[in-house]
Amino acid sequence: MLKPLSNITILDFTVNVPGPFCTTILADLGARVIKVEPPGGDPFRHEQDMWNNLNRGKESIVLNLKSAGDRKILARLIQNIDVVLEGWRPGVSERLGAAYPTLSKVKADLIYCSISGFGQEGPWRNRPGHDINYLALSGLLSLYHHMDGRPWPPSLLLSDLTSGLYASIMVLAAINSRNETGNGTYIDLSMTETVLSLLGPELSRINSLNQPVSYPNVTHIPTYGLFQCSDGKWFSLGIVHEDHFWDRFCAVSGLSELLGMKFNKRLENRQLIIGKLNEVFATLPAHKWEEWSLNEDIPGAIVVDLEDTLCSPQFSSREAFSKIGRNSFVKQPARFSTLSVDPEKEPPKLGEHTDLIMEELGQSC
Repeated sequence: MLKPLSNITILDFTVNVPGPFCTTILADLGARVIKVEPPGGDPFRHEQDMWNNLNRGKESIVLNLKSAGDRKILARLIQNIDVVLEGWRPGVSERLGAAYPTLSKVKADLIYCSISGFGQEGPWRNRPGHDINYLALSGLLSLYHHMDGRPWPPSLLLSDLTSGLYASIMVLAAINSRNETGNGTYIDLSMTETVLSLLGPELSRINSLNQPVSYPNVTHIPTYGLFQCSDGKWFSLGIVHEDHFWDRFCAVSGLSELLGMKFNKRLENRQLIIGKLNEVFATLPAHKWEEWSLNEDIPGAIVVDLEDTLCSPQFSSREAFSKIGRNSFVKQPARFSTLSVDPEKEPPKLGEHTDLIMEELGQSC
């Protein structure tokens, strides 16, 4: 089946998570992704399971950009490239002869995306960091608290993955723009600002209304949170402003005294409702609450383990997982009626495609 980006070739200098996550999405969409690795390989290769998932469907070429000879190879290679991604700290691409001004002289319509912690400008541009630092400096960690008041970082690499997703969106936008204008472009993506973009509503609330933001129980809405059941498992209740969901829940849970309480009243009586919910959820096992939620059309769900996720009938019915060789992958979350976005190739061995790419350039190793 046809793939939507089968006419696009990407040169990927990135390591770790953000850039590889971006180019994995683009590879699944059909782009040819050539991963440029230093002679010792991507240092993230030791995290084998994660590396395999983030580099499936790509080709690997080994280039030492500190070598004048390999920089000449890069200059020839770039002539056939549509998109370049790099994740170095600002200034490194210039020292390696792989910066946008240099490469765009060779390929005028080149699309070039730089992913860095804080962007290419500003007082923090050269500041080192990783996911937890970007979450901290964006303000997001202030919203997640341990019971003793300590900030509690999410176990998911939220900044890394969000940055990869944003980068893929920006690259697709740039490809569309080039199709219209014939011009390439430079994309400067700040990982801290990708997290900042998720905080728009909260920051607007502070900026416009001068109101502090505090979410003691996940959010300020008492019916939106996690509650422990009689079997020790946790259950997520997702009732926001919908009065009809609340009334259904009260009817099946026996909270008749709260039946008919409107959203604003629920906010005013937050602590009372949280206390009632903690009590009622502790009376039944999680699977019973799950059964009632499904039968009564109430937004609620058991907090499942990852092992349970692999056996989910929902994900199985949509064939959400694929196996290529010895590796299992999660497919892209969207399905096209006429296009394929499924992963098809295993992650590459270090330098596996160096000979092939050199042959395409008419040059032997």
